[in-house]
Amino acid sequence: MDRIKRIFFALDRAFAGHLPPSEARKRAVRHPLPFGLVGAVFFGGVAAWAIGRIDLPIVLYSPAMGALVSLAVILERKRMIHYGFLPRPDRPDPSTPTS
Repeated sequence: MDRIKRIFFALDRAFAGHLPPSEARKRAVRHPLPFGLVGAVFFGGVAAWAIGRIDLPIVLYSPAMGALVSLAVILERKRMIHYGFLPRPDRPDPSTPTS
């Protein structure tokens, strides 16, 4: 597993994954479940619009796509933590002042 992680981050750095993310991406990774809900509504709406009606397959497709969007956002959060763009959950944030 460690080898797969090293390969992933080597490819990520090669495609400029180490550059600072936008504020919108940071906001999305802080709230993965609402972002997944928006993804579910979007993909379900596009599928319903494409076939012209709402059927059971679309009702089942929407939450599955929302779960995939949430999973992608959670993996993106882990990537941002790895590069240091977000504080690690087990360490205090150095940018917050302490009294």
